[in-house]
Amino acid sequence: MSDTEQHERLEIYKLHAEAADRVSQRREGANRLYVSLLVGLVVFLAALLRFGMGEAPEQLVLGGLGVLGVLLSVSWFFVIRSYRQLNTGKINTLRDLEKQLVYAFYDREWERLEAGRNRSSVYWRLTEVEQGLPIIFALLFFGLILYAFLR
Repeated sequence: MSDTEQHERLEIYKLHAEAADRVSQRREGANRLYVSLLVGLVVFLAALLRFGMGEAPEQLVLGGLGVLGVLLSVSWFFVIRSYRQLNTGKINTLRDLEKQLVYAFYDREWERLEAGRNRSSVYWRLTEVEQGLPIIFALLFFGLILYAFLR
């Protein structure tokens, strides 16, 4: 392989690595949005419970907020999943390109992290950790639905 071809592959690699990084930044922004929405919903719920709901039926208000919270949580879960799939595709493409370069950075990193198999001491995949929060929120809001309709 000529120096020109090697240089072109390296530039393509750099561009693709930057694109993968931008996907991670967008995922972080989406996480902030969902956390803000769900925390805002909890604050609104707390205000309603503290100051009252006026003439609105309590069961309907609490049930409606619960449903909205569950829907937001489920949506967030699938957004995280989608970003994970997108990042996986980008990283696999980078790993394929690395085979034609001098050093396979992602392959070496993944070896050191034991491919995410040793959770006790090495590495937990970020998206697995991230998906826990929407599940927790969904369970809390589902509990609100049960409270609203079973009391």
